[in-house]
Amino acid sequence: MALATHVDTDTILAAADELAEMIRRSDECRSYWSAREKMERNPRAQRLFDELKKKTNGLWTLRDRLGESHEKYLRMKQETDDLWERLYEIPVALQYKAAQDELNALLQEVVEVILANLHGTLPVERGPRMCGSGGCSGGCGGSCHASAGA
Repeated sequence: MALATHVDTDTILAAADELAEMIRRSDECRSYWSAREKMERNPRAQRLFDELKKKTNGLWTLRDRLGESHEKYLRMKQETDDLWERLYEIPVALQYKAAQDELNALLQEVVEVILANLHGTLPVERGPRMCGSGGCSGGCGGSCHASAGA
């Protein structure tokens, strides 16, 4: 399929910079930073959040080494779920997760629009849905936690 006009790499990268700036100025981004600031001022939420990140990383390691049906994995999964429950008792943690989810949804939607627009022109493949806010090692605040079936 021939394209009507040629666009050089510099123009594409400039447009990407402009898109990134628009995302930085979005309501979703402002909400995220506001919620993160509140979260950082809550020592209990921060402690639980840090513990959750460590447990989640350990959980992934156990899953990869032992499988999801192994007793050690199941025990650590329960500990991780318990941490989520304790974290969700803190209103700023809920606000933080909601803000992360909204920002991540915006980023995912932008990627989906780009892929959809290229679909008929280029052989693009949709990879696995990745968390756009930290690799989802728990560092994202769990925006992938719910979608992972945990």
